Amino acid sequence: MSRDDDDRRPAWPGLDDSDADLYYDVSDMRTVAEKLLVQLSTMQGPGGNRNGITGTVETLTRYFSLSEEHIGRWPEAAALTRSVGTGPDDRGRLLGELYTEFVERFEDVIEAIRTSADEYERTNPV
Repeated sequence: MSRDDDDRRPAWPGLDDSDADLYYDVSDMRTVAEKLLVQLSTMQGPGGNRNGITGTVETLTRYFSLSEEHIGRWPEAAALTRSVGTGPDDRGRLLGELYTEFVERFEDVIEAIRTSADEYERTNPV
């Protein structure tokens, strides 16, 4: 791609004042972050019980081990059982690690929305 091609591209929305269609609402952004935070709270902290009252990592690893008994003994099911790291001595370890990573990234998304809202409020007060 040549430099001339770059000059013919439309401007990135929001990078200049010529984009009249750009819309953001800091209040809405903060509301979304707060709603996500409420959802996140169900994935953190102490676990529930065998009925799965919460979806926390602790509940997952303490009460919901997955073994061949639950998934099946056919080759693909056995492979899934091994991949999520379940069994008598390793109850959902890998699945728990993946879930923990998901929760951490969820926290990052909430923080990014809050940071963006703060930046919009600071640089583009309405």
